[in-house]
Amino acid sequence: HGVRGVFWHQGENDQGADGPDGGFGWENYRSHFLEMAAGWQRDYPNLRHRYLFQIWPKSCAMGIDGSDDRLREVQRNLPSAFSNLSLMSTLGITPPGECHYPAAGYAEFARLILPQVERDVHGVKPSGSITPPNLVRAAYESPRQDTLVLEFDQPVAWDDSLVGEFRLEGATGRVAGGEAVGNTLRLRLTGPSVATRLTYLTGSAWSPKRVLRGTNGIAALTFCEVPISVGR
Repeated sequence: HGVRGVFWHQGENDQGADGPDGGFGWENYRSHFLEMAAGWQRDYPNLRHRYLFQIWPKSCAMGIDGSDDRLREVQRNLPSAFSNLSLMSTLGITPPGECHYPAAGYAEFARLILPQVERDVHGVKPSGSITPPNLVRAAYESPRQDTLVLEFDQPVAWDDSLVGEFRLEGATGRVAGGEAVGNTLRLRLTGPSVATRLTYLTGSAWSPKRVLRGTNGIAALTFCEVPISVGR
């Protein structure tokens, strides 16, 4: 009865083809997580909050043809099933952990998640944003479809080195530049596009030195194959 929170950092094997049901782990990750979370609530009736870390891309060298990217997308959407689940990104954590982290890396986990625990369990009111930026919506700005407007749940900071981290229908080289104003990130494309899906950061080709961050310094959550709307 004294347990008030659960921390969950897992998913390496689920990135690949070692899922418990014979397929890719991401295909059943949500249903298995919901079942496990229900068990937590039964076993720990005073549980107030769950904290989940979106795992490192292609961690432990797991993942085939984007299956690791899809696993992180499932993790990104898990809060929709709960009133008391928060996410934290691991992309910007240093020292890095391509599989497991050194002690200093796990200390960074604690530093990042502590403000959320203070808020949820101890009633501390944060003075600013304490969560990773999360994509709300992606849309073409005009019928010409040569600019993408990405709306986040908080302000983000743009860096020109990020142009190669965004993929339209899995293809790179389609983003020419970007500009962030508040919660909105505009991506200027190399030309009109008919793409209907957008991915930010794929485990097959990325660097922890090139990650989108919020103005609070926390790395944004990755997203995979999200629908692109026509018109805002």
